[in-house]
Amino acid sequence: MAAENKPSKQLLSEINKVDPCKMKHVEPVVENSLPSAEVIAEEKQHQEHIGNIKNFKRTSLKRAQSEEKGVLPDQQTIAQEKTEAELRERISSFDSTKLKHIEPQEKTVLPNQDEIEHEKTEVELRERIGSFSKESLKHTETEEKFVLPTEEDIGKEKTEVELRKSIGEFNKANLNPTQVTEKNPLPSGDVIQQEKTEQELKKGIQGFNRNSLKHTETDFKNPLPTPDVIAAEKGSK
Repeated sequence: MAAENKPSKQLLSEINKVDPCKMKHVEPVVENSLPSAEVIAEEKQHQEHIGNIKNFKRTSLKRAQSEEKGVLPDQQTIAQEKTEAELRERISSFDSTKLKHIEPQEKTVLPNQDEIEHEKTEVELRERIGSFSKESLKHTETEEKFVLPTEEDIGKEKTEVELRKSIGEFNKANLNPTQVTEKNPLPSGDVIQQEKTEQELKKGIQGFNRNSLKHTETDFKNPLPTPDVIAAEKGSK
């Protein structure tokens, strides 16, 4: 054991080669860092937590049944998802080489002559209103005029007032009772027969068959005057 604790000859020779004048003095520092209050409290809480875990009794736990819930999508959600999937597939498989190249056209709509004149008039009117001086206005006294009704208006209004008053004061007891007679004149025999004849005539016209007609040749006649008629007409002249 004593031989193993002895330093080797090579180590001793290396130590002897070191110059003591080149060595620096170093003060030994004893470090004894104590934990802070926060670290002590955290360590205490950790130890209590571990102790509670070790002393925990599993027999105090209640048995619970696990429930697996699988929410199925409704018909509308399935249809919407199907439509989105088809749309994505069509977009991803779309061939952009089938698109036609279109040159953009810039259109500048210029105002017509009427719009220019209208805008010019508005601008001039605004300038005149903005530069208008209220000092150039003349002071005017306001006159209140009361229009009196004419004799005709007074007479008409008086008649209406008297008429309303007489209607309001009218006594229905002064009316004479009248028997109401309901008249319901029935048609006579001739009227009924005439109506019946007209109905049969209309029915016969509507149901007439043109195929029952016979073909007839039209004969054009142009009667010339006889010699006696000619002589009588000549003698009359």
